Amino acid sequence: MTQAPISDAITDVDPPPVEPYAEGDMPDSIRVACASDTGDLLDGHFGQARRFLIYQVSAQEDRLIAVRVPEDIHGDNAQARDKTAERVRLIRDCQLLYVASIGGPAAAQVVKANIHPIKDTQGGPARERILALRQVLASKIPPWLAKRMGRPPEERIRFERQEPEV
Repeated sequence: MTQAPISDAITDVDPPPVEPYAEGDMPDSIRVACASDTGDLLDGHFGQARRFLIYQVSAQEDRLIAVRVPEDIHGDNAQARDKTAERVRLIRDCQLLYVASIGGPAAAQVVKANIHPIKDTQGGPARERILALRQVLASKIPPWLAKRMGRPPEERIRFERQEPEV
């Protein structure tokens, strides 16, 4: 019996199991896509990622709610007119996107879809990024993130207004 080369064995790791989720289960949460090539690792380039791990994240909990595989990975849609647009459509319900890398034109399309891309060249377990995001959500949420979460402008102001001295 021959063993698969190490590089093939690493890329054949299955993603973690998906957890049940229904809209409204997690109030004050945000949907996050993580580009992944290997299991639960954040190691995918946006344009070539084998899958997108979709998490629903709040300050109190997080759930992996979906694993979405781009059609172009299977070769079904290899001649797609616009592979980037197809991938953006795949994650259109997300507010954040974690990627190991992303090109400028693709990043522009992601931003145009109201998804905030976050490039993390170090990679590593997607779960670590999700836990760090939970900590941010539990503290004072940065204005850009509050905006992505649909918070009203008055909740995004970080500075107290002071009356001018006379």
